[in-house]
Amino acid sequence: MIGVCISGGGAKIGFAVGVLEAMEEKGIKLDLAYGISSGSICTAALCYGDVDFLKRQLLSIKKREEVLKKQWIKAIWTLLTGMGKADGWYEMDTMRQKLALLPLEKPKIKGVIGFVRLQKGNIEYVSSHDKSKEEFLDAVQASCSIPAFMQSQRVGHENLVDGGVRDVLPLKATIKDSYQVAEIHVICLSPLMSSTDKIFKNIVQVAERSVDLLVNEILQNDYDYAELVNKLLIHKESLSIDLKTWLANKRPLKLYRYLPTMAICDTTDFRKESILKGIEHGREIAKKVLSNYPS
Repeated sequence: MIGVCISGGGAKIGFAVGVLEAMEEKGIKLDLAYGISSGSICTAALCYGDVDFLKRQLLSIKKREEVLKKQWIKAIWTLLTGMGKADGWYEMDTMRQKLALLPLEKPKIKGVIGFVRLQKGNIEYVSSHDKSKEEFLDAVQASCSIPAFMQSQRVGHENLVDGGVRDVLPLKATIKDSYQVAEIHVICLSPLMSSTDKIFKNIVQVAERSVDLLVNEILQNDYDYAELVNKLLIHKESLSIDLKTWLANKRPLKLYRYLPTMAICDTTDFRKESILKGIEHGREIAKKVLSNYPS
């Protein structure tokens, strides 16, 4: 069985589209998809539609306001009075409306997305096999809700927010899934970070850079963990008793990682040219990664 694991990254989602297109052209059939934040949007498309649907919806966006609608006056009112539900600078209803256009009522594959319950602080994974389509898409919207920046998803007295707060790349969860996939394609929407001379002039730019640095650390650590397990399994017989015990329930995996080599766009830059740039770069990277697939 084959799985895909897609990280968060906002408008960098175009990169995932390009990778997924290249995977389709290679004839790779997925059984399982895990996604966080914008990766959860990809997961929803893989479950209830296809990559072409996702691509068309993204390229139909003409400006950022079509995805992120400003609600600054409401947000300031809520901040000052504690009244209302505008706990973020932007609404997210437009993307939810686009997801509602997904054509299928039953999932083609198993999809799993993660969001965080802010009150409890725990990450919760929701499967398309355990929820209705409507409930699953509500969870996708919650998974995309970057705290403070975007309005949280309200369920009763609870606030549901971006799963990337706890797990921006759900690779460990993908490995542990009951499907026990033997092959995982890991799509990271952000490149490994380097230093920059850019001056960050406002709160949005500072927040985006800070999030990117955090994402970078988690992306690298989680993939390193999976590779370490593979290496230890190869040399299992020469390891200590403690390590053998730790490896007892683990299995070797075929891992394919798709990592951008350049900064595609900012997290909230949903312009058509930025999405197209991401798609082109995703296809370029995927063709290199899959050049000798499946050997």
